[in-house]
Amino acid sequence: MTALTDKELALARDHPRGTEQRTLAPYRAALNDLDVYAALPVAERDAIVRWTAIRCAVRDRYGVDRDQLNLAEPLIPATALRTHVLAGEERASGRSVTDSGGDLLELVARVRA
Repeated sequence: MTALTDKELALARDHPRGTEQRTLAPYRAALNDLDVYAALPVAERDAIVRWTAIRCAVRDRYGVDRDQLNLAEPLIPATALRTHVLAGEERASGRSVTDSGGDLLELVARVRA
């Protein structure tokens, strides 16, 4: 997977909710069930992994994440997305990885290798 771009990060920072809804809507079942996630083709898992990496970067760089005080907040917490993605990738590959909080794209590549 290629590195995140400034354009992707700016779009996610400026329009996080709409971008997340458009990006993840096709994968609702996979975000609720690790077996469904693990069964997705790699290209579809890549879309979820990339969005999750973007969300984590936007959270870390700009402080944009789920607003816990807003009960109608549609954003999934970045940490929950990351945890789900890594667990799904582990299930898909049959390998495990220790999440040291590093680059998600590199962690996923290690699990898949």
